[in-house]
Amino acid sequence: MTSNTFIRIRNFIILALIQVLIFSQIHLFGYATACIYLIFLLKLPRHTNRNELLIWGFFFGLAVDIFTNTPGINAAAATIMCFVRNAILSQFIPKSIPDDLTPAAKSLTWGGYLMYATICIAIFYSVLFLIELFTINRPIVLLTGVFASTLLTMIFVAVTEIFSRTK
Repeated sequence: MTSNTFIRIRNFIILALIQVLIFSQIHLFGYATACIYLIFLLKLPRHTNRNELLIWGFFFGLAVDIFTNTPGINAAAATIMCFVRNAILSQFIPKSIPDDLTPAAKSLTWGGYLMYATICIAIFYSVLFLIELFTINRPIVLLTGVFASTLLTMIFVAVTEIFSRTK
């Protein structure tokens, strides 16, 4: 195993613990919950193949599901987000950028990175809330949950990006 693999596993464990112990307990206004573990999935390098992305997404979601007693909804939503992640990312990357790019505000510009992250996170929450509610008969609840959770998670993504740029 390479040092990158060990770093990813360490980050996986740290973010999973923070998600389960802190962020899964916070539900703002009964709608918004931040899933900060999505930062890990968003920051995987561009050249990460789809199978590896799907494995990381599934196991991250499964870890959160196991400790928050949700029957597979995070695993399903994270896996679907990872399935479309590279296609979304390719829309915001110029062709001249190398394959080893790690998505960040400095490599994609702030606007490009925030759009990429917002689309991916909105897909994640759309799937999550559709599975959780298991109906589209309550569109206001669905849209409010998706919007509020996406906004809250994007605040944490932006703050994380700001602090990672100051290193």
